[in-house]
Amino acid sequence: MYKRCHIFLLLLFIPFFVLSAQESNKGIKFNAGVKLGFQAATYNITKFRIEGYKYDDSAIQSNKTGYAITPFARLSIGRSYIQTEAVLSVSRHNFEFKEINPADQLIQLPTEYNLTTYCIQVPLLYGHNFVFDDIYGMSFFTGPKAKFIFTGHDKQEFINFSDTSLYEDLRPIVFFWEIGLGVKISRFFFDFAYDFGFTDNTRGIVSKKKNKRFDAERIDNLLSFSVGMIF
Repeated sequence: MYKRCHIFLLLLFIPFFVLSAQESNKGIKFNAGVKLGFQAATYNITKFRIEGYKYDDSAIQSNKTGYAITPFARLSIGRSYIQTEAVLSVSRHNFEFKEINPADQLIQLPTEYNLTTYCIQVPLLYGHNFVFDDIYGMSFFTGPKAKFIFTGHDKQEFINFSDTSLYEDLRPIVFFWEIGLGVKISRFFFDFAYDFGFTDNTRGIVSKKKNKRFDAERIDNLLSFSVGMIF
C-alpha cells in the first residue's frame, strides 16, 4: 500500500515536467469552471466472502449511479494543459451474494450489500487538445487521482444476512488512474472518463457479534460522464 502511495505521488509531478517542456512563446492561460456529472462503478473482486455467503460473480450486478459536482482549475500552454479538480461525490454500490450451503434449495431470499459513500476525488490531469478552435475543441486527458472517503458517514445495508452486526471496514484513501475524452462547444463541454483503480478499497467485512473479520479484496473502477462550463 505504501509503495503504491509513493508511486502515485511521483506520478503527480509528471504533468508539470511535460508542460515545462512546451515552447514558451505559445502563451499561458488560466481558466476555472464547474461541472456536474454521474458515476457508475465496476469491480475487480478477487475475494469477497462472509461466513456462509460468497459474492455472486455470476449474477448481473445492478450498478447504482452516483453523482458529483466538480469545481476545477486549468492552466493551458498552447494545445496542452494541466487541470486539477475537487470532485465532491456520492458513490453508490450494490453487491449480490449467495448462500454457500442453503438450508432450503428452493426458497432463497435475495442476499445483498448496499453501500453509499461520501467522498472527495482529487485528480491531477494532463490534457492535449487535438482539435483546437475558439468555438469547438476535442481533447484527451489522463492522470492520477486520489479518492478520500468520509468513512464515518458512509451508509451500509446488509440485507437478509443471518448476522445483523456486519459492517465493511473501508480504506479512507484509494487511488486511480484516469483517462478521458472532452468535447468543447464555446464555453460548454462534455467529459467522458474511466478511472482504473489500483488500490484495494476494503480491509474486510467485520462481524461485531462474533468479533471476527472476514478477508476481502475489492478494487473499484469508475465510469463517469459530466457536463460543465469553463470561464
